[in-house]
Amino acid sequence: MFELQDNEFSAKNPNSVDVDIDNFSFEVVEKSGSVPVLVDFWAPWCGPCKTLTPILEEVAAEFGDALHFVKINIDENQPLAGQFGIRSVPTVYLVKDGNVIDGFMGAMPKDEIEKFLSKHVKIENADAPDHVDELLDHGDIAQAINLLVAEDSDESNLRLADIYLGQNNTQSARTHLTKVRDKHGQPEYRRVSAKLNFAEMADAAPAEDKLQDRISQNPEDWDARLSLAAINLSRGHHESALELLLEIVKQDRSFREDEGRKTLIKAFDMLGPESEFVPRYRSLLARILN
Repeated sequence: MFELQDNEFSAKNPNSVDVDIDNFSFEVVEKSGSVPVLVDFWAPWCGPCKTLTPILEEVAAEFGDALHFVKINIDENQPLAGQFGIRSVPTVYLVKDGNVIDGFMGAMPKDEIEKFLSKHVKIENADAPDHVDELLDHGDIAQAINLLVAEDSDESNLRLADIYLGQNNTQSARTHLTKVRDKHGQPEYRRVSAKLNFAEMADAAPAEDKLQDRISQNPEDWDARLSLAAINLSRGHHESALELLLEIVKQDRSFREDEGRKTLIKAFDMLGPESEFVPRYRSLLARILN
């Protein structure tokens, strides 16, 4: 076993520590006595490692103090790689009390990593409630996610998608939304799906000032209006977004086979009947269509 070193180490990423032979005993062996340590064996030439490591860092941040995450570059630390019997990268091990208790090889999606960790890592907080709504009210998002991932139902996946959208993580939101089996006739599914759709449109859209310039130069630039509406919906500027979409419906029903009307209905789904704007704009839409 390696001897404990006293030298301090500063990681480039606050959610991970780069480990070598000097700090291995402290960062892996000693720390695994109090919390599980997730060990990422990687190499600079490994393509899947470049995909997996950022996901591991993100998940580690969600688990907070209940998990310690370290990375070991096998090219620079061949003795450590040999000690763990590493044959290929990426390889990820979970270490507790100095022993490997679980692991996996190759890149894995975020939700599968969360499931893998939820079997072994529990976020303990004696003062925190164990109900998801109360956890979210307390700002304990990591524990709420942990409970929802373990449940793995249509409802929990919808809630996970919504939570990740609140964190601007459209990729994880999409992953959980696709797991919902009963998609038809669910207002909540339509709401979250529309919310995700607008978030993805906003992510892909040009900058807001460029869209404004395009509309100023050409009021019939419906693509620019559509993108700007998506940005406004994602930022909570609901009325201005609905006005942009209604104008497309008024002026050009042929645009992308009535895309203005279809997108306006998606906006209604996202905002829900409780929105102060939906009844008014539904009425305005009906007048135009009739």
